[in-house]
Amino acid sequence: MESDEQLYIRVRGGDRTALAGLVERYHGPLLKFLSRMTGQTQSAEDMVQDTFIRILTCRGVPPEHFRPWIYQIARNLARDYFRSAAFRRETFYLPDEDQGDDWMAAPVETESLALQSSDCVQVNALLQCLPARQREVILLRFYQEFSLEEISTITGAPLGTVKSRLFHGLRRARMILEQEEVGQDE
Repeated sequence: MESDEQLYIRVRGGDRTALAGLVERYHGPLLKFLSRMTGQTQSAEDMVQDTFIRILTCRGVPPEHFRPWIYQIARNLARDYFRSAAFRRETFYLPDEDQGDDWMAAPVETESLALQSSDCVQVNALLQCLPARQREVILLRFYQEFSLEEISTITGAPLGTVKSRLFHGLRRARMILEQEEVGQDE
């Protein structure tokens, strides 16, 4: 079985079967990562496609470590998405004039993440409560199984910052879960 780096070199040479191999390996994991990052399945799908387009059009030196590099591309696309007008349009509900004050009760974005188990839904809801940088580090560490050093490479943050974000994100998640348990006991 060829390494990701070998497949990428073949892709750069125009080999479509190598591209299909990379898509097969990374489409699902990237989609899960970006869906959890953004909370938007359709936008995440678009970003996955854009990630592969960027891989195809990259003119730089082939990366030494392909996996962190592809996630860095996906992360940068998610960051660009959050800065975009498209994000603001999808996220903020603009009321019709004849709705009165009922617009405040309307859901912000109801797109399903297609998660089957209630535990997955609860975990996803918990992740969406975390600040983006903490959520990103938790997703990369526990869902994508990157090392702390790889996460540092992907995010461009120093290793100490990655550790801090992971610690504070897990602590905040624990506090949210404890508050929910107290609320259920009452």
